[in-house]
Amino acid sequence: MIRSRLRKVGSVVLVLSGKGGVGKSVVSAALAAQLARGGKRVGLMDADIYGPSAALLFNSDLLPEEGEAGLTPPMVGGVKLMSVDLFASGRPIPLTGRGASQVVLELLALTDWGTLDYLIVDMPPATGDIMLTLTSIGGNGLKALVVTMPDVLSTSVAHRVLELLQSGNIATIGVLENMSRASQSRRGAGERGPRRLAKEFGVPFLGALPYDPRVSAAVDAKDIARLLTTAFAARLGPIGSRI
Repeated sequence: MIRSRLRKVGSVVLVLSGKGGVGKSVVSAALAAQLARGGKRVGLMDADIYGPSAALLFNSDLLPEEGEAGLTPPMVGGVKLMSVDLFASGRPIPLTGRGASQVVLELLALTDWGTLDYLIVDMPPATGDIMLTLTSIGGNGLKALVVTMPDVLSTSVAHRVLELLQSGNIATIGVLENMSRASQSRRGAGERGPRRLAKEFGVPFLGALPYDPRVSAAVDAKDIARLLTTAFAARLGPIGSRI
């Protein structure tokens, strides 16, 4: 059923980080909103079961509509949005790794996305059950975008993500450096800086998104339109066209 639904999706883009706190969810939300503004048919799937944030970023508490074809996700800011938090309403979701994977599979099986150009999937951090499950069912339209920060800790974990993607023959759009400061970019981040990481795996280095305090203000306000006015979003825009 999942493969049948995904046949109507041009590209499934898994946004991965391997480590929490690098801004993966904000990148996912901003990328989806920008693609929608550009006239693309876009869905955003929040697969981070333990820390879902897509509904908060889009300031939505709209429930999916139930119909004969399944659950129709609400359209928010031009983006079809599906998140477990639309059902859980902020309550904790105590699940094992396998249980979390089953929830993600249920959501994908039940959600009637219709025809999409892009389905952006905000993945949970780490290389656990959910990543392994989704990379095994994605099909030929599956691509991965790896988000990291310029420090050694973040890039070392991203290295493991890229190793898994490579071993699974998953097409990688590239490595994206987030929360970059000019001084850090010039120095790099040791031998595992984002540029060097991309070069090591033979994938594009997509660029560096600047550290922008206005991003936090937009997130606090739950204002996706405000987020798209930041320097962060301005630098992210051209990257969307490379998908």
